[in-house]
Amino acid sequence: MASVLDWIVDKVDTLALWLLPPSLLGALFGDAFRKDLLTPRQRLAAFALTVMLSPLAGMAAGKEWGWHPYTCGVITTLAAALGVDLIALAVAVVREFRTDPWAASGKTADAIKRIADALLSFVPWRTK
Repeated sequence: MASVLDWIVDKVDTLALWLLPPSLLGALFGDAFRKDLLTPRQRLAAFALTVMLSPLAGMAAGKEWGWHPYTCGVITTLAAALGVDLIALAVAVVREFRTDPWAASGKTADAIKRIADALLSFVPWRTK
């Protein structure tokens, strides 16, 4: 019976090492736009997390779907840049809830209601 370590070694190959430079590039690009939202410690943590996880997205595209290695590099770069953006978004939402939880929940509920109304406007049986 194969262990988890054998499965990881089987899945990870030199493609992971090839995808590290695009991952670093994407994380640097994503971090350049989010200097105002994150503290230096949060920026470092977001950078490290996306640099570690984005090559997995590129490897999944290469191994599971058989995509070209250059396309995997593009996916890795985009995953790193968007990963930093998503972490900054999560931090901004948490800060908003922390400063004024009732107003933030009201804004969130209003935003969800507006999105639901917009989606329901496409349904032909919607009551007006």
